[in-house]
Amino acid sequence: MKSKEEILNSYNTTGSDGLPEISAEDLLNAMEAYKQQWAEAAFNAGRKQHNGTYEFETFNDFVKSTEATGKVPDDFGIMIAAVADNVVANFLPDDSSVNEFDFNFTMQGKGYTAFYAKDAEGYWKMSRWIEQ
Repeated sequence: MKSKEEILNSYNTTGSDGLPEISAEDLLNAMEAYKQQWAEAAFNAGRKQHNGTYEFETFNDFVKSTEATGKVPDDFGIMIAAVADNVVANFLPDDSSVNEFDFNFTMQGKGYTAFYAKDAEGYWKMSRWIEQ
């Protein structure tokens, strides 16, 4: 994973005074590259297995699957889902008859509640999330 400095340096140019500088557009591109790498890292850390194989092979497959269901996620929503899916195992109910549950977690200094429900195959799927 690249550091913030490495990403920023890849977008820097040299000004007429010999000092590094970055345009506003390149700064936005660098910020997007940094955000994308963290979203992919969160996805890789939290991706679920289904019958011994990964449910989604790549981050782009995950994004396409959410778009195919008619839920067009924003980047932050994808990040929330990836983080919640990564920690959901710590909150699974002991009672196997429970079909829905929720839990609270903190990300970037803000509190969120993730709501999960069992699908037809008995797997837990996040149905929604709210900011506290």
